[in-house]
Amino acid sequence: MNPVLKKSLKIVLELVIYVGIFGGLLWGLPKGLSNYLKTPYPMAAITSGSMWPALAQGDLVFIRGEQTKETIAVGDVVVWRGEDGKGFVIHRVIEMREDTFITKGDANFTDDEPVGYEQLVGKAIALKNGKLFHIPYLGTVTTFASKQLQ
Repeated sequence: MNPVLKKSLKIVLELVIYVGIFGGLLWGLPKGLSNYLKTPYPMAAITSGSMWPALAQGDLVFIRGEQTKETIAVGDVVVWRGEDGKGFVIHRVIEMREDTFITKGDANFTDDEPVGYEQLVGKAIALKNGKLFHIPYLGTVTTFASKQLQ
């Protein structure tokens, strides 16, 4: 076989392998996280400064699903779906009531309106020391990519 052709085929084969691995990660990682964390929304980007200093704008947080009234407590950072059904809010629980809970962003001066437990998406994953597990700046990439796809 011609050495130039052989080298060209090797480059094309490597490129196909790299694209396959990248595509598998891009598709498989969220799918795997969804299964592991038991939620269709395993990750969320922080789009405002309302949770400063615990979370900064652009951070990517991971969400554990299947949360109920019995599994959340005052002090937990939870994710809930807005009443319009489109957006998510990531704030800290400050009060638990019979049918609703109250949240507030750490940097906000006012409490959020009461949220029904049926709107709860999940709880942000925290480390053993209580700090929230997040990846700085990666949320900026996902937010930018989602805006480009709209």
